[in-house]
Amino acid sequence: EEDQSKVHFLLDLYKVCVKGFLQEAGPILTEKEIMTLPWGAKLMTLECGIRFLTDYLEGDHYFATHRPGQNLDRTRTQFKLVHDMEEHWDEMNAIVRNYTK
Repeated sequence: EEDQSKVHFLLDLYKVCVKGFLQEAGPILTEKEIMTLPWGAKLMTLECGIRFLTDYLEGDHYFATHRPGQNLDRTRTQFKLVHDMEEHWDEMNAIVRNYTK
């Protein structure tokens, strides 16, 4: 997204993802693995942003682009989502705790 004001971490979508993931994979996960789901979401989003940035800096040869600066916009989008996750960190952890009871 070129307009970062349109980018928002959707807590309700995160809740649905956590619920679905734990319904399917929860029985085989340890408590520690479950409690680190928020950290994993944030880390994977940050990693993806770093990969977009690296590709942008190296000339856009890995991720397909359809316009100049697209990977830079992708980077900014991922980093905005990480920022939003940090703003909702306590809520993200509470959601995970709610589904582990």
